[in-house]
Amino acid sequence: MQKFLFILFAVTLMSVSLWGQSGFRLYAEQGAPDRGGLLGNGITDLLWSNGVLYAGTGFGLNITSDDGDSWQNLSPDDYGGSGGISALSVSPDGVVWIATAFDTTIDGDDLQVGGGLRFLEPGSSEWMFIPQPVDARDDTAGGKSPTTTVVQNITFDIAAQDSLIWIASFGGGVRRSLDRGQTWEVVTTDGLPFSAFDHLNHRGFSCVFDTSGNIWVGTVGGISKSADGGQTWERFTYTNQNQPISGNWVIGLFNNPYDNSIWATTLRSTEEDEFNAVSSTANGGLSWTIHLREELSDGTFPRYIAFFDSAVYVATEKGVYKTIDNGQNWFLMPPIRDRVSGEGIYSSTFYSVATSPVAGSSNHRLWVGSLDGLAATANNGFDWTVFRSFVSTRERQDPKVYAYPNPFSPLHGDRPCRFQFDIEQPWPVTVEIYNFAMERVTTLRENYANGGDHAIVWDGKDNNGRLVDNGVYFFRAKVGGEVTWGKIAIIN
Repeated sequence: MQKFLFILFAVTLMSVSLWGQSGFRLYAEQGAPDRGGLLGNGITDLLWSNGVLYAGTGFGLNITSDDGDSWQNLSPDDYGGSGGISALSVSPDGVVWIATAFDTTIDGDDLQVGGGLRFLEPGSSEWMFIPQPVDARDDTAGGKSPTTTVVQNITFDIAAQDSLIWIASFGGGVRRSLDRGQTWEVVTTDGLPFSAFDHLNHRGFSCVFDTSGNIWVGTVGGISKSADGGQTWERFTYTNQNQPISGNWVIGLFNNPYDNSIWATTLRSTEEDEFNAVSSTANGGLSWTIHLREELSDGTFPRYIAFFDSAVYVATEKGVYKTIDNGQNWFLMPPIRDRVSGEGIYSSTFYSVATSPVAGSSNHRLWVGSLDGLAATANNGFDWTVFRSFVSTRERQDPKVYAYPNPFSPLHGDRPCRFQFDIEQPWPVTVEIYNFAMERVTTLRENYANGGDHAIVWDGKDNNGRLVDNGVYFFRAKVGGEVTWGKIAIIN
């Protein structure tokens, strides 16, 4: 294990890059979820299947079957073990699959640990646990370099068809199980002996079945496709075709059943002429079309893709993009603000998207997940409903107003600080922020048209638009005629 840990330290930079950009965070936010709300505001996975929406976060799994009117929250205590959701899938037979991961510290370095897989059969409430797949130390047949540790061995994607399961893991590579996870086989798509250290193509990030039953896998070395269950492979890289993918680091693969096309988030791996974009193929990989090139879309970093018939949605760090003409034209979904509460999603970084049909119509509902919460629209962004994790001051009445996240890091985050409160009727609300010398830094004001839970947001800037310095700040919130004092720490 010590040798392999050393090897993984050598490839940590790429792993840290992905985790920072994907937004999959495992540290705890202040407070617990509101009753009936979400377990966390960082929505890293979204999946709609058989009338149910599944939303994965670093705190667990959120499930709704009534378009968000009510939520079932499954924390690590419910599905067993430690860790938030790192991968999510539902097989055709209705079995729900998740992979988990959590943080650890080794010799002063923060590293990620694969927490294994779990599955839940329809009608059951008992999650079945599968340890994170690893190899025996003596499993070196054919020159293989075994993965003997769960550290940096995180499963990022799952493709499930009944008892046939494929997983893509960073340190553990691409693996296949024919018996629902009881045993695993390492699969390499290039014919080389497995070594996550030596071969970028052996570091797995994504996998998906298409509607024809082909398996597609994405690694740091490109895309591979097999029509015979993994016996033989076609490989697609940014150099081996006339119309290739944009980059070899493939963090997401998605199948549109409408036309059996494959869409991939293809990012720059190790070569300077690779670039971040979305790559799609409608002919089984013979040629690829490039969409949302970073130089054409203000540095867009794509993460997640969803479909509804011919409509395609892409979650990026610059917002959510939509096309209805196979990518010839794209438009950015409008800003998100709840039509009733006024609560907004203030992050421009989106990690996940999903679609679901609207009952009784031909329309569909779009779900978008960000670091700052979940939102849904059934009319192309004209109206939004926002779902967030917070502690309602109706449930916890002291203090009447509180700030979160706290400490707040405006320089390194992509979400604001919120001052949370509730009002019984339309009231003006004012929040004044002071430094340690009790000099007023800025004033925030909102007039609310209805009662309920609300939050005023602060971006960490003073009245002159300058980010404030590190330190402790005080706030004075006036809600109606009642004043609440509190403090917040700024750490950049």
